[in-house]
Amino acid sequence: MGSVVIVTDSASCLPREIQSEYGIEIVPLNIHNQDKTYQDSVNIVPQQVYSLQRADETLTTSAPSPGAFVETFQRLAERSREIICLTVASSYSATFSSMQSAIDTAKGQLPKLRIELVDCYTGSAAQALIALIAARASALGKNLNEVMSKVHQAIPKVEITLVLDTLKYLEKGGRAPKAGVWATSLLKLKPVVTNRVGRAHLLGMVRTRSQGIERLVKAIRQKVGIKKLTAIVLHSDLEHEAGELERRLLSEFNCQDIYVTEVSAVVAAHIGPGAIGIASYVED
Repeated sequence: MGSVVIVTDSASCLPREIQSEYGIEIVPLNIHNQDKTYQDSVNIVPQQVYSLQRADETLTTSAPSPGAFVETFQRLAERSREIICLTVASSYSATFSSMQSAIDTAKGQLPKLRIELVDCYTGSAAQALIALIAARASALGKNLNEVMSKVHQAIPKVEITLVLDTLKYLEKGGRAPKAGVWATSLLKLKPVVTNRVGRAHLLGMVRTRSQGIERLVKAIRQKVGIKKLTAIVLHSDLEHEAGELERRLLSEFNCQDIYVTEVSAVVAAHIGPGAIGIASYVED
């Protein structure tokens, strides 16, 4: 662990190994179902989300309150004088604005603490890779300005692509095109989606998940070549398939690091079960 503390939110789906090794702080987003509110990974896990979705329950999500972030800053002030906050894309969530409000409050309460806020313009495992890059820079003794520089260099280079089982959960949150939802529901096609500057984009449709995985691997191959690959294989209720994809990446690419993780509960609420994808980062 370095002198700069990394704070992110639970939309990052941060693998436990990364969180544990670097002491990254994760602030949970909220999930709402009827009159109940849950905190991601505190009192709800992905499997519970899938069960609610299969029962056709309506789930919504919301950002942590500014107070939740302020409490985190107060606790971390005993550990460090420098914090970098990395949030899910502001176009996806109000988390960025909530954290900004918290930072404004913390400046009065904790004048010796320097906090910098960064919109990652992405989410899920791509956001986790950005947090990993920041944490590694901090562990090497970089100061906050240097960590910020590493993060801003990494943001346009980190990519994520997923094969979803359906677009209906993204559509409920206003993040999917109606035509795509129609195709997945009526024609039983599986959408392949990516993130571009904080927006979900439909890359195409495939008939089977295996075809989608082939498309993911092909895209990685075209981008990586013989360069070192850092990747996170992400899934929602597809543990076996994710393990197989990890082994394939290890056998076919020059992997510097590779992790496998299930989506967080809040991301599960937006993409549903049956999704698999790859977040990747290739150094120049």
